[in-house]
Amino acid sequence: MNELTKRIIVAVFGIPTILVLIFLGDWYFFTLILIISFVAQLEFYDMQIKKDYRPQRVNGVIAGILILVGYQTGEWNSIIVGMVIILMLILASEMFRHHENVSINVGITLVGILYIPMFLGTLIHTKSYVDMTFDTVQYAGFRYIMMILIAIWICDTFAYGFGMLFGKHKLNEKVSPNKTMEGGIAGLAGAILTLLVAKALHVVPINWMSAIIIGTSVGIFGQMGDLVESWFKRDAGVKDSSTILPGHGGMLDRFDSLLFLSPSILILTILLF
Repeated sequence: MNELTKRIIVAVFGIPTILVLIFLGDWYFFTLILIISFVAQLEFYDMQIKKDYRPQRVNGVIAGILILVGYQTGEWNSIIVGMVIILMLILASEMFRHHENVSINVGITLVGILYIPMFLGTLIHTKSYVDMTFDTVQYAGFRYIMMILIAIWICDTFAYGFGMLFGKHKLNEKVSPNKTMEGGIAGLAGAILTLLVAKALHVVPINWMSAIIIGTSVGIFGQMGDLVESWFKRDAGVKDSSTILPGHGGMLDRFDSLLFLSPSILILTILLF
């Protein structure tokens, strides 16, 4: 089975599942974010293990789950107590692991917590916030999240296509040698165009300026998230974060853009609406 066939099979089963879970919302959407975060966090830690570092995978994942539960329930008082205990455990248990690079091991564990569940979990709050803000619009949160996901896909597609055809100037050769400035600009334009079309189709009741601002955020922070993950992979000497998704790489590969974009979208959503 060639790579294209594998990609198509994963897309045929994966995309409808993602759509249904986003549409159902509440704990179903939470489950989707939890699965993505859980797998991506393990992939991140496994990449660091390839460099002979030893992050605390179990404690890191537990902390990540607590953060996601906090976003879902809003019970931050209890969650903060649990997080403090876990963070103390991470620091204290490192003394008994008998590994070198103590500071690096602890640091990587904490980065894995902040970079993946902390960032990605903001999407849970964004969906809830949009549902409450546009409470007269049916399925507002679902529409809003889908608008962002489609904008990311269009951004990636424009960046890849225009980069292949017209790319001459490298964006950051040390991080990702194939990405070009021309592709990056095209991706930004594609993201803005997607939001303008969404505004014209009344997907959610936003004004033209908000559409441009959100589209610009998708184009900038989405591509930045892609670059950051490429940077981690290049540093670890791997092509993909894992092979869990045949033809697509790992969960971190598929949702890298969303990691950096999610917090910026939450902040903009609160400021704009």
